Amino acid sequence: MRKLLVIALLVLLLLISCSEKTISDSRFVLGTLCYIELHGTDDDEILQGAFSLLYDIDSRISRYDEGSYIAKINSNAGISPVAVPDDIYNLIKRTLEFAEDTDGIFNPAIGPLSALWGIGTESQHLPSEEEIQAVLPLLDWRNITLDDEAMTVYLHILGMALDLGGAGKGWASDLVRDYLLEEGVENALINLGGNIVAMGRIEGRPWTIGIQTPGEPSGAYFERVSAEDESIVTSGGYQRYFVSNGKTYHHILSSSTGYPAETDLISATAIGDDGLLLDMLSTAMFASGSDEAAALAGKYGIRAILLTDDLSIIDTSGT
Repeated sequence: MRKLLVIALLVLLLLISCSEKTISDSRFVLGTLCYIELHGTDDDEILQGAFSLLYDIDSRISRYDEGSYIAKINSNAGISPVAVPDDIYNLIKRTLEFAEDTDGIFNPAIGPLSALWGIGTESQHLPSEEEIQAVLPLLDWRNITLDDEAMTVYLHILGMALDLGGAGKGWASDLVRDYLLEEGVENALINLGGNIVAMGRIEGRPWTIGIQTPGEPSGAYFERVSAEDESIVTSGGYQRYFVSNGKTYHHILSSSTGYPAETDLISATAIGDDGLLLDMLSTAMFASGSDEAAALAGKYGIRAILLTDDLSIIDTSGT
């Protein structure tokens, strides 16, 4: 799930004044290319502070970093609870609450299945049915205990593993936004591999964000969104996948079947002001299919833009 599934690309359709102070940079962090653009300031320390924050977040929640809290929790599965800082604890708690709300369509305990398929890594392959059946019992998020007093996380079964790939970038985008606001930056663009935050305005007008047409070259957009102080998160199966025996297998996996989620959607975009929620929600919407996705958007009061496999566009407009 830590999905590089997103896939909203920025399109700036407005001319930027030469006199306006602007600074930007991009780095590879959180498993993706992250881009930050600040307006109204050319203070490089603020910009580099934002990237330092991203590196710190990555080191704390990446399941691939042996020193991260997530890796420590996973290595102690079936052995003992692990104490974590309150921000990490609350992040995990929100992912588990959302798993409960979606009956496991979004599942932070999907780590063993993600590792088995390895999609997007050098070890990606089509696992056998026996391998898939062997890991399915390890995916039940209800076998995770949180202790609010001790601030501990315990995975009850040996071999269980958290994977916050479907939540981490959304959480990080919220933290970077809050950091920039604390530094006095009101107008900025944060793009964490498609998890976008449009802060304030550009040249006095809302930002214009393009949602990429799946399978088309960069710069091909099927929809454009006007955004001001909003986050835009897109999930889809067209960025991380592999083909085996003529069949395409994408990285958004179903913890009930053990295979990539079967859906009539090729792109699901969530728009609102809570990046963490939108990150989880876009994944759940994509995996659920168009009818349930629209219902989920309505339940959480957010706008969804859905692209179906027959290229129909569904825009809930927050209703």
